[in-house]
Amino acid sequence: MKLKQLPEDFIVKETADYKLGKKGKYAYFVLKKKNWTTINAIQKTAEFLRKNPKIFNTSGMKDKDAVTEQYVSAYGLRREDIEKVAVKDIKVFFKGYSNEQIKIGSLTGNYFEITARALDKPLSEINSVCNYYDDQRFGGIRPNMAKVGELIVKRQWENAMKHYLLHGFDTETEKHKLFRKELENNWGKLKAGIVPNYLTEKAVAEYLAKNPSDYIGAFKQLPKQILTLFIHAYQSKLFNEMLDTYVRKNCKEYKEADYCLGKLAMCNTELKVKLPLAGYDFDIEDVDENVKEIVKSVLKEIDLKQFSFPELPFLSSRTVMREASVELKDLRLEKAEKDELNKGRLKQKVFFILQKGSFATMALKAME
Repeated sequence: MKLKQLPEDFIVKETADYKLGKKGKYAYFVLKKKNWTTINAIQKTAEFLRKNPKIFNTSGMKDKDAVTEQYVSAYGLRREDIEKVAVKDIKVFFKGYSNEQIKIGSLTGNYFEITARALDKPLSEINSVCNYYDDQRFGGIRPNMAKVGELIVKRQWENAMKHYLLHGFDTETEKHKLFRKELENNWGKLKAGIVPNYLTEKAVAEYLAKNPSDYIGAFKQLPKQILTLFIHAYQSKLFNEMLDTYVRKNCKEYKEADYCLGKLAMCNTELKVKLPLAGYDFDIEDVDENVKEIVKSVLKEIDLKQFSFPELPFLSSRTVMREASVELKDLRLEKAEKDELNKGRLKQKVFFILQKGSFATMALKAME
C-alpha cells in the first residue's frame, strides 16, 4: 500500500467546537495548506504579515505531504490582516475572535478523506484500531525525535544535539546528508551558513557557531512546540512498546505492521484498557491490574522524575492515560478501482473520523 503519492490523496480537516465572537484578543482562522509543515506554514504567514511567529498557536501539527485544514489563533491580529494573506499553497479563512488562545489538543477530532494506492486487494472494513503512534510522531523522513527526546530527558544535551543535527537518513536528500556530514566533521567549531535557510535546524546551527558548547541555548532557538515534541515522541515510543507487548500477549489473532522504529502487532479487537504516556508524576497504582507487569517491564530502567524540567518548565510532562484502541466513526469505503499511478494495482478511497491524537495512517495499515 502507498499513501500520500499525491497531496490530494490525504485530506484531513480538524473538527472543533470553539466559542467565537465578534471581539477578542485572538483572531481565529482556518489554515488550509498543501506541501507545507504546520510550523513552516505559520512562519511563512507571519513573514508575509511582518509579525512574530510566536503570536500564532495551533492545537497540533499536520502532515506536510497532504491537504490539511486546521484552526489557528493569532494574538492581536484582525480580520483584515488575515484576509490579506497570499502565499502559494496556503489559504486562510477567518472564523471569529476569542479572549483565549488555542491550546495543544483542544480540537475534538479529525475528518479524513484518504486514497490508498498500490493495493493488491480491497481494504477491509474495521470498527476499531490499535491506538499506536505512527511515523509522523517520530520525525517522518528523519525518525530521530524519540531518541533526541530520550537524551534530553537524561540531560545528555550535547548527545541530543548531535542526534538532532547530524547522522543523515536514507530517506533524506543527498544535499541534506552532505550538510549533516559537514556539521559532523566540524563539530565544536561550526561555521555559519552550512544549513539551508529553509530548515528549522538553521537557527540552531547558527547559534552553535557563535556559542559552541551552549547546547541548551541552541535547543532554545527552536519553537517551543518542536521542543515539546521531542519529549512527547519519547513518551510515545514507550507507549507503543507497551501496547505492542499487550497485543502479542492478549490477542489470539494479530498481524504485524511496519513503522519507522520497527514492527507493531495490530489486531481489530476492541481493547478495553488504557496505557500510560508516563511522565514525572507516574504512579503504577493508576494502571489497570492486567497491564501492570507490562508497564513495569517497559519503564523499569527509566527515572521518570527526569520528565520534570525546572530549568525549562514548559518541557515538563505529566502522565496521561491513553486508550489502547480507538473507534473509527462514520467509516465509508468506496469501491476499489484501477490505480492510474501503479500499473496492475488497485486504489481505494476511504472516509472516517478519528478522535484527536489518533493516527489515520495506523487505521489504513489495519485495513490492509
